[in-house]
Amino acid sequence: MNGKLHLLLMVVLVVGCRERRAPDPALVASSPSSVPAAPAASGPTLSAVTTATPKPAACPADMALIDGRFCIDRWEARVREADGSEHSPFRSVGPKKVVAETRAGVIPQAYISEKEADAACRRAGRRLCTTKQWVTACMGQGKGRRQFPYGAAERHDACNTHRPIHPSSIIHGERRTDSVALNDPRLNQVPNTIAKTGEFDQCVTPEGVYDLHGNLLEWTRGEKPLLMGGHYLDGVQHGPGCTYVTDAHGADYHDFTTGFRCCMPAAAGAHEPEPESVPAVQSEGDPTGMRGFELATGRLPELTPPPYEPADAACPADMVLAEGLRCSVPIQRCKRWLPRTSVGEKIACAEFAEPSECTGSRRSMRYCIDRYELTPPGYGLPLTHVNWTEAQNLCRAMDKRLCMEDEWEFACEGPDALPYPYGYVRDAKRCNHDFPEEELVTGPDQFIDHRVAKDARPECTSPFGVVNMVGNVDEWTTRPSGEPGHRAILRGGWWLIGRNRCRAATSNHGERYAGMQTGVRCCKAARGQ
Repeated sequence: MNGKLHLLLMVVLVVGCRERRAPDPALVASSPSSVPAAPAASGPTLSAVTTATPKPAACPADMALIDGRFCIDRWEARVREADGSEHSPFRSVGPKKVVAETRAGVIPQAYISEKEADAACRRAGRRLCTTKQWVTACMGQGKGRRQFPYGAAERHDACNTHRPIHPSSIIHGERRTDSVALNDPRLNQVPNTIAKTGEFDQCVTPEGVYDLHGNLLEWTRGEKPLLMGGHYLDGVQHGPGCTYVTDAHGADYHDFTTGFRCCMPAAAGAHEPEPESVPAVQSEGDPTGMRGFELATGRLPELTPPPYEPADAACPADMVLAEGLRCSVPIQRCKRWLPRTSVGEKIACAEFAEPSECTGSRRSMRYCIDRYELTPPGYGLPLTHVNWTEAQNLCRAMDKRLCMEDEWEFACEGPDALPYPYGYVRDAKRCNHDFPEEELVTGPDQFIDHRVAKDARPECTSPFGVVNMVGNVDEWTTRPSGEPGHRAILRGGWWLIGRNRCRAATSNHGERYAGMQTGVRCCKAARGQ
């Protein structure tokens, strides 16, 4: 485990100590329910009988109370599908709206991402445990902190951390590390791999929380998603016992080792699942039943024209003015290529020569363009799974239109014909692209959603102030010279490595194509001169 993560855990523990509170009143033993009142020293005798109101339980029966402040699942979580049926713990969750539960004697859910785990907890009226909650449950509080859930010193066979053979070697005949192989549902069905919840009965905290060390890695939420506690093949690589932590994966990652458990405040009363009419978590991005990454056939949003602010502005409030001279034929020379190739050819330039040379004519342009990719009300992430015609209709509903190809291009590169909206050197930290292949899919046609919110990458901004023109989601434009059926052009690329620059385009998809990455940005004539 690196020093940065060691420091993170120390901060978690110190903050946890400073925030220790008095026991919850619900934990204080009450008097017998019926006690006659004592006679007054003088005056009439009181005949009334006082009755103490029963206090609610601090935690549900399947959770343990920690430090008098919060409840945590006693066992690693499993999930059920929305109709109450069992979901196989050996298969990824995908778009299913699963609900978390915890009980002894079952195989816990693996193959789950941090986003999916938190959504499942929320649907059960709980939340994915924070890193501080998880560490406190595992190590305890105060001077008696433990290195392992059960005590200060490791007991070799107490927890499920020493399985000798990697299941990939058995299933695939070799140790494979690609995302498809690591999500093979057969891996955790190999004998002597994952254990049932509570099967390792010595791997338990004094409060009765099982398997915090080993069996499955467990997601926690905080400043960044972390995987805690180790798994059945490894309990030491990233720290011993309760200090095992890795930040190597993002919130969308999952494989055969990733699991979770839920937490909730103590004495929180009855917990109700979040209504399914709205997204369980904002990070899921798309409202239930609406068109988006997971639902290609969902309803399209209803949109209205935005106002002009001020009333005499050149563009509506959600658009910016693109104005200047556009170079029709710039020369952009690549100085250095990214190492990745496709069919033996290099596919992305890492750095262009500065400046671009304009060899063609310059044309004056003036129009309005959306500042952000279309993110309708109620959505947390840009809308996708729309085809070219649907994109046009959405723009028209807002009294706009799809951008012409040269309009989109000029808004991205500006008068200097920049290769990237921010300059000449490719930088995936500025814009949302260049994810490696192993983080793109979890199986055939099972893409990982790597969209970010429209304002999450403020440095991915063009010279005119247009955000996310490269990466994040593909954007439909119109090529006016194209014949019907071939007018639809996608610009800007999405989160994989490829055409994530201002001049790159693809016409490989027809006007009826709608993919989990195809989004919308609109243009409009500017008012005034």
